[in-house]
Amino acid sequence: MNSNLASQLLSSVMGWDYVKLNTERPGLEFMGNMKYDAYDRFMPGTRFMSNLVQWLNQFDEEDRQIAYKFVKDKLVFISSTQMNYLVNLLYDLKIKTILLKKATDYTSMPSYMLCNKRVQKQYEIEKRSSLIVGLSDGAHTDILRRNAGFNNEQVLTNYYPDSKKLGDMLSALRNDDKLLGLEHPHFRSIFLIDDFTASGKSFIRYQKDDAHYHGKLKKIIDELCAINDKEDSSITDSEHEEQTARHLSYLLDPSRSETYIYILFCMATNKAKENIRKSLNEYLNARGFNNVKYEIHVIQLLDDSLSQEIINNSDLIKVLRKPKYLHQNLKQDKAYKVGNTTRPYLGFDECALPLVLSHNTPNNSLPILWQDSDNDNQFKGLFPRISRH
Repeated sequence: MNSNLASQLLSSVMGWDYVKLNTERPGLEFMGNMKYDAYDRFMPGTRFMSNLVQWLNQFDEEDRQIAYKFVKDKLVFISSTQMNYLVNLLYDLKIKTILLKKATDYTSMPSYMLCNKRVQKQYEIEKRSSLIVGLSDGAHTDILRRNAGFNNEQVLTNYYPDSKKLGDMLSALRNDDKLLGLEHPHFRSIFLIDDFTASGKSFIRYQKDDAHYHGKLKKIIDELCAINDKEDSSITDSEHEEQTARHLSYLLDPSRSETYIYILFCMATNKAKENIRKSLNEYLNARGFNNVKYEIHVIQLLDDSLSQEIINNSDLIKVLRKPKYLHQNLKQDKAYKVGNTTRPYLGFDECALPLVLSHNTPNNSLPILWQDSDNDNQFKGLFPRISRH
């Protein structure tokens, strides 16, 4: 659909005259060209303006102005350029700072002596001995690896690598010239990376229905704390080496007194940070993992007002609550039920976000933005999403 036709249809759907159309059109086309058209989940050839027309046309006539005003005034779209910038800041502002602190502490040098040769040498050791783990397919670990100069054999795009991969990583570490002179080096620092979290519940949560903890962080901590003792004396050293390489703990020094984890997000809400902190503390205490220490770092903390403005908008809430705009099977979805579903029209765990990421729309955002279906009778979102791991 070309731009002129989309504009004419938009005018018809919204009941605009020529003057109103020419007032609204430049801003919409500008945002489409600058950001919205590049949404990764659009079908080939799809443009924002044509999608906007089809999206608005699904609303009752009395609801269209409210829906349009929401997109125009409240929608937050993070482009790939903006996300890449946040990924770069993960290294520049967080990882690099943490590693420099480790280097100055190890060399007993004051923090302002960053250019000291001993500090710089130790920094290179700390950097090469860092393990980078992506927590989802949106973690952008490839961008982080290239821009920060990490070795390919210290970056994991998932937290369940096979034993061969773990063996290759440790072998590459021990053969790296930067670590010459170190006896049996292991990975020292663990950085867990993801792009975004709004509720924190996909990372760690306690479920009352089965009385167990679940989530990515729970799985990773279990992997990092897995005991690799050689219990069977009949097993040869080579066989034992192959067996122990099944866990992430294989990459760490078995004699370590502490396991330190840095959890880093490009974007997050205060709600997510607190949920992760609370549940993670409870899980570590329950398992007796007192030697596991962690820090949570966020580059762009989303202000609570972002969701509160949605919740406090009575006109918008009235529209969102209409059953025709919400897939009724959403409340029964197993993953969706992990969060609060009293008000499912506010998104997963009622986060009520007006947020779209260029590579996907979080399910914490309003469902009118991201719902998708092959059923022509069901409401389709403006920026349809695909489920992520």
